[in-house]
Amino acid sequence: MDEFDAYRYELRTEMFKALANPMRLRMLERLRDRPWCVCELAASVGVDKSVASKHLSQLKAAGLVDDERRGTLVEYRLVAPCVLDMAECAERAILAERRRRLEVLEAGREGGEAP
Repeated sequence: MDEFDAYRYELRTEMFKALANPMRLRMLERLRDRPWCVCELAASVGVDKSVASKHLSQLKAAGLVDDERRGTLVEYRLVAPCVLDMAECAERAILAERRRRLEVLEAGREGGEAP
């Protein structure tokens, strides 16, 4: 593996680590529609502002969101909405595969086969 590939995989690893939290995913989904200030976003997802700020800083470090300061207000925006599209695509594929496996198991039971 060359240096460029190693760097790409490291970036992807950091992105997936940032995505590996339900609250951060929820925040990203809110940010898909429009930029939010920390206080509004925190209230929207039901956490304290400090908790929201910590999650947003992790998302920013991964390059998924960016912030813009307007006086004392800091607004966050989603930089990579495609990660939500990817998550939805993977979710559909995983659920379809689980349904397929369940159907195979049920067909085996109906036919008298042991699972």
